[in-house]
Amino acid sequence: MAMATWQQDRQHAPEPMTPMAAWWSSHFAVGFSAGLASFSLPLHTLTARINTYYYMSVGPNVPPEMMPELEAKAEPLLMAAIPAFWSRWENEWLPELKSTWEDWGAFDLQAATDAELAARIERAVELYRRAWTIHFQLLIPAMVGGSSFQDVYREVVRGASALDAYRLCQGFDNMSLEVGRRLWALSRKLKANPDLARLVQETPSSQLIAALEQDEAGKAFLTELDAFVAEYGRRSDTVQEIGDPSWTEDPTPVLDNLKAYILQDEDPDDVLREAAAERERLIGEARERLKGAPEEVRGQFEVLLAAAQDFSRVQEDHNFWIDQRSLHEMRQFCREFGRRLASRGVIDATDDVFLLNLDEARDLLLAPNGDAKALIAERRAEMDRWRKVSAPAFIGTDYGPPPDNPVTRAIMRFFSVPKAPSAVANQIPGNPGSRGTAKGVARIILTIADGSRLQPGEILVTPTTSPPWTPLFATAAAVVTETGGELSHCAIVAREYGIPAVVGATGATAAIKDGDLIEVDGDAGMVHILS
Repeated sequence: MAMATWQQDRQHAPEPMTPMAAWWSSHFAVGFSAGLASFSLPLHTLTARINTYYYMSVGPNVPPEMMPELEAKAEPLLMAAIPAFWSRWENEWLPELKSTWEDWGAFDLQAATDAELAARIERAVELYRRAWTIHFQLLIPAMVGGSSFQDVYREVVRGASALDAYRLCQGFDNMSLEVGRRLWALSRKLKANPDLARLVQETPSSQLIAALEQDEAGKAFLTELDAFVAEYGRRSDTVQEIGDPSWTEDPTPVLDNLKAYILQDEDPDDVLREAAAERERLIGEARERLKGAPEEVRGQFEVLLAAAQDFSRVQEDHNFWIDQRSLHEMRQFCREFGRRLASRGVIDATDDVFLLNLDEARDLLLAPNGDAKALIAERRAEMDRWRKVSAPAFIGTDYGPPPDNPVTRAIMRFFSVPKAPSAVANQIPGNPGSRGTAKGVARIILTIADGSRLQPGEILVTPTTSPPWTPLFATAAAVVTETGGELSHCAIVAREYGIPAVVGATGATAAIKDGDLIEVDGDAGMVHILS
């Protein structure tokens, strides 16, 4: 373990991780490694829970001297996969995933005996690993294609930035935008009924469902809201912490977003159409520049343009069907263990099961007279203790800069590296995420459950975002995250919403105080604290 380089993955799990989440992340790592192996890439993935924080290591699985030869053999496989990943997603992997989740859902968890539930673990692990193998078989060529397009475009258009390149990929629909659009449509129905809209706005989200049930128009609206949650609610705050409730369990984030959407007037379809029109104009200009170029160069441009456009779609779509859905389904599976253990007094509450790992939960379920309350109290106290400590970004052996190849460049453009503090007072450097400049009040939002504090025109400042955060982008004037690069979720969605974003702004949530007036320069990748 000490011979590896471990990086804290705050982009996917910024807070201390539960033991149950760490147990599942080890199976995520198996899927990641299988995805790398499918392209003969000489790399493997490990995950670890270190002082309760989530760390990941992606490194060689062969002696260093063998790396150049094996990388050269892997590159043709990877390049051949770039033009094909979208077709495989639509025609092969997505149908498989939909069928998988349908079959998995047909199993009646509550009706199963203890022995049947325990035996189901093996099948759950098999499905989880398979989902994450698909994830990386899809995302590795998709991300490399999206990253490589930036390099090609900047050769065609001298002086262009990374964000200039990705303007040719904007204006395509995806699952994150679809969810936001459906929420917008629900908000229009509320707005059309002033009394109902007033009820929604004036009632705390925690009490809103009960209030709507007492109102005639509210009951009808709840039917539509329930349909929305049933279709889109198998998602939660992050993509690695299984302890976070899904929207199906706690729809508060949906209600918070609806309240914010009622105050909005800009139709998201108009924003998407404007982005698409600009995209087509810029594509036309780039093709004009390439008219005199060799056919090989023009062909490479078109292949990578299509790959980058498909990446911007699949980056959001895959998250809905793999990251969010797999975590949701495994969470419900674990909660059934928790429900039974709590009913027998082995633990105090259903969700205490997430302070165990699944092997421990199974053993407790099958053993008579178990009691895990003291262990759970100890682990909860441990997480609370480490939550007050800033975890180091890197642990282990420092092997120096990673090799410069298409895969590592793509990974760096997705994750980025922590930024050194600026020598200039009240200035926080990050990475350009989405073009433009905005001034506004900073709202520090650490979890999506806190999203209701974000008001229209304010600037969202947060450690990281994931697709369930997307509706907040319609409210925010700009976004600042402490993690990510130009290929991250935050950057892609901010570009689609046409708002400035600075990503990878290390230390932003500590340096910026809630309510500060700040300026976000998305082109320069810089945040200025004005007051």
